[in-house]
Amino acid sequence: METVIQTHQLMKTFKDVQVIEPLDFTLRQGEICALIGRNGAGKSTIFKMLSGQLIPTSGEIRLFGKTGNAAGEMRGRMGFLVETPAFFPNFTAVQNLEYYRLQRGIVEKKRVREVLGIVGLAHEKRKKFREYSMGMKQRLGIALCLLSHPDCLVLDEPINGLDVEGIREIRNLLVRLNEEQQITIFISSHILAELHMLATRFVFLKDGAIVEDVSKETLQTKSRKQLVVAMDDSATAARLLEQAYPDIDYRVLPDGVLAIHNHIDQSGDINRLLLTNGVSVTEFRVEARNLEEYFLGLVGGEPA
Repeated sequence: METVIQTHQLMKTFKDVQVIEPLDFTLRQGEICALIGRNGAGKSTIFKMLSGQLIPTSGEIRLFGKTGNAAGEMRGRMGFLVETPAFFPNFTAVQNLEYYRLQRGIVEKKRVREVLGIVGLAHEKRKKFREYSMGMKQRLGIALCLLSHPDCLVLDEPINGLDVEGIREIRNLLVRLNEEQQITIFISSHILAELHMLATRFVFLKDGAIVEDVSKETLQTKSRKQLVVAMDDSATAARLLEQAYPDIDYRVLPDGVLAIHNHIDQSGDINRLLLTNGVSVTEFRVEARNLEEYFLGLVGGEPA
């Protein structure tokens, strides 16, 4: 399976502030990879370095196995929607894409009609861009990305600001592009439920560093259930659990609460372990977790 994007110790500093920690990341052909992080976590900075809009402070970017100037040439195999494209408000979709087709030296005139058909805008022949809904504008942005027959799309917040119908349209479009045209997709968003329905892999970003990188299957397992235990001495409880269960996966929450993510089926044994060792348990329950809660546990705070 071809490697589409690979970074090695990729770093970015602005005015002595390190916004991207040394980053090692690989994206392989066929994946739909979601980059998840709060605003300011560094998502857009990473995407802008991949697109060539920002120069890395240090480290290496490989695109389709190429580095340096050769990697720059490989960007021709990619479509980037990192910032809102500058479409002409009084132009139709065809006129806007025809302008970019000529500007980019794309020979196939029929490609404009093809990509408008792919994103579901072929019937909007007379409507001006300024009359478009937010969802239509985003679909036209993706059509622009598709003009050059890309093998990979890099999309920064393409569903931000959309209503439920607009989100569904973009999601269905991206799934279709991935399945029917084998286009690899690297996408960021903070609408976690939508990413859960779209992506095959999830990369969590906090303060410019990857804090977890999991497959959809692993994420579903992790986000399924957790054991919530409130007690008077969480430090002792954590030590007891680590001794009894070396692979224990837990998180310390405020007010002396532990959220335990594995060994759920041994909840009775865990309760007895704490009680027999003098830990006073005030609450003990199994609850379902969702992707939103999992996100908050990894990156902290409220999603932006």
